[in-house]
Amino acid sequence: LVDSDYKNARRRLLEARSTKVSIPTLLNELDEIRSLNLRYRSLTGSSAPPKIPSHLSALSERLEGARQCLSAVREVLALAPPDDLAEIAAFTERVVSEASVATRIPRMNEVVSELDALGLLPLVEELRRSGRQASSWTQVFRMAWLSSCLETDQMSEPALAGFDGRVHDKFSSDFRRLDKERIGVAIARVKRAHAERLVAKMNEFPQQAALIRHEGAKKRQIMPLRKLFEQAPDVLTALHPCWMASPLSVSQLLPPGEHFDLVLFDEASQVLPYDAISALMRAKHAVVAGDRHQLPPTTFFAAAEEDEEEAGSAIGTEGFESLLDVFHAFAPTWPLDWHYRSRDESLIAFSNRHIYQDRLVTFPSSQRDPSVNHVQVPWEPGKDGQEESAGAEVEQVVDLILNHAETRPGETLGVITMGIKHMRRVEAKLEAVRRTRPELDAFFSPERKERFFVKNLERVQGDERDAIILSVGSGRNASGEPSYRFGPLLYEGGERRLNVAITRARNTMTIVSSFGHVDMDPKRSSSKGAELLRLYLEYASSGGKLLGQTEHATVAPNAFELDVQEALESRGLKVIPQWGTSSYRIDMVVCHPTEPGRFVLAIECDGATYHSAPTARDRDRLRQQHLEALGWHFCRIWSTDWFTRKDAELQRVLKVYEASRVAPAPPSRRGSAERPALTTVRPLAPRPQKPVIGSGRKIHEFNVSELIAIVRWIKSDGLLRTDDDLIDEAVKNLGFKRRGKRIEDALGEAVRRERTAS
Repeated sequence: LVDSDYKNARRRLLEARSTKVSIPTLLNELDEIRSLNLRYRSLTGSSAPPKIPSHLSALSERLEGARQCLSAVREVLALAPPDDLAEIAAFTERVVSEASVATRIPRMNEVVSELDALGLLPLVEELRRSGRQASSWTQVFRMAWLSSCLETDQMSEPALAGFDGRVHDKFSSDFRRLDKERIGVAIARVKRAHAERLVAKMNEFPQQAALIRHEGAKKRQIMPLRKLFEQAPDVLTALHPCWMASPLSVSQLLPPGEHFDLVLFDEASQVLPYDAISALMRAKHAVVAGDRHQLPPTTFFAAAEEDEEEAGSAIGTEGFESLLDVFHAFAPTWPLDWHYRSRDESLIAFSNRHIYQDRLVTFPSSQRDPSVNHVQVPWEPGKDGQEESAGAEVEQVVDLILNHAETRPGETLGVITMGIKHMRRVEAKLEAVRRTRPELDAFFSPERKERFFVKNLERVQGDERDAIILSVGSGRNASGEPSYRFGPLLYEGGERRLNVAITRARNTMTIVSSFGHVDMDPKRSSSKGAELLRLYLEYASSGGKLLGQTEHATVAPNAFELDVQEALESRGLKVIPQWGTSSYRIDMVVCHPTEPGRFVLAIECDGATYHSAPTARDRDRLRQQHLEALGWHFCRIWSTDWFTRKDAELQRVLKVYEASRVAPAPPSRRGSAERPALTTVRPLAPRPQKPVIGSGRKIHEFNVSELIAIVRWIKSDGLLRTDDDLIDEAVKNLGFKRRGKRIEDALGEAVRRERTAS
């Protein structure tokens, strides 16, 4: 403070400031000036003191203008204003280098403002924070939108918000159980209704009832059925409401007249229109069932028509091949599309594609072992007589029969041949071999429920067996070419005969021939049957896979199913989506991790396939029941559970997979329709106490109310009785030793009054 230099310096600084400030402020300003001086010297490389430019004010104005322009740009781009020269330089460089991006920013800001107005600004902020690629923004937005829709629906629909898959599974399980029980109850109701109707008819026509009882007790000289029917039609049809007869035997068994409410024709494709007339005349309504793609009527024994019908005298059924065709022309038609016979859909897939145009609904098997096979026997040059029935093929068929009897005696077997001559040769050869193999007699026993058979093509419609061997029989000619002696396959409708033959098997189908599909020339024969045989030989040679496309048709799964598949595959499971060959596909199947060809689990979601079923029985019982009957382990995933509790659902499915992987496959059962267990009839209420009626009284000493009371008590056990039976029981309970006219009249009146009162 006493230093003269210090005092002089302070005075000079204060004079330069023109305002009085504190000493520390002066020191800070001085230090800043010193720093600026050093920075100036480093930039200019000169030690001379800086000179204040004369155009400083102009530079300041330009700098301020630049700041205003940049602020305007950043306001358009919705960015913060620049702070210093370095930030201004960096920002300017970015705008210049990314001019194309900058021009789009205003539109982006408009979109952000629109989204903000819609309440979606949190989604925008989430996209900025996550750093997702722009290509995924649409999916993120869709996910957010769908999630909000789901939340809205859950808030407006309490049942949806409270959905629990395990609870719903319990409802589905109860439905399946009750639906089966309902079938059993329906059976019991039908039986009861039949008994009530019979009792009513016996009461209405007591003479007819007595006649039937009388004839039923005879052991000889029994009245012919036709005559008995004429004398007791009402009670006889009530006693036996369903009759079975061939169309040609109806006239022999039944007298003329409408005796039935309904006549049902099965296999109507084989019934000639005029053969059905006698049956149609004896019923009020008709139902005709059959398959137009199976065997036509057999007319081998029909007399040839030599005289042409006169003009204008053509009958209404002229030009129709069968009764089925006649009804198809004017009656309502209901196709039965579900196929139950084949336990592996490869057994029906060929016919479904080439005959039924993929209309049938079939179900995949849980096993990958081929169910369709082709056995080609070697050609033996120089041997005659092979064109119609190849000897080597006969030997091969017999060997296959014996091998089946030895290794699979529990499975039924049938053999189908193209021609009668070949059938007889197979039968003769098998009979000769069986004489030396008595241990196999049990397999060939005619007492078996489904006995072994060898039949030609014309006789197998309606038959089915676990395994079928189809033997072509026709061999090669001397030049080694197929002889094309395929019998009925070459006639019109031959493809229908082959369709019947190749759809008889439930488990396995083996076709035996002396040639393969490559040996057949498609131009050799114009017969549809021969061409279909060539295609089937090709199909069988591929093990039932070659249908003109890949094994799995390209049916795209939906987004829900894709999400499930990706989640399972991320856990190491091998998943095949949309498994099957018909219109019905399992949503996805899981393969065994170490055993190729073995499927572990069938998974169905409640997606498009589930909702396409017309009834709850189809989607919740029959499909699952049929899959389990074919050996599948089954798991259902509900979409609501997957959306709301994905992790928990994934863990549940993985547990089901692990349990299925180590468990043996469920036993394969024939078909899908289990025989419903007969429901136990609900016990009746306790029987009331028997009315107290004194014994030793005569019939006229009882008043009507007492007799009605005893009749009502007799009926309280629930058993059905005719009026005559009720009178018998009443006589016993009243203590009478015999029935007299007065007793019958009095008790008969009581029975009638009790029925009227009820």
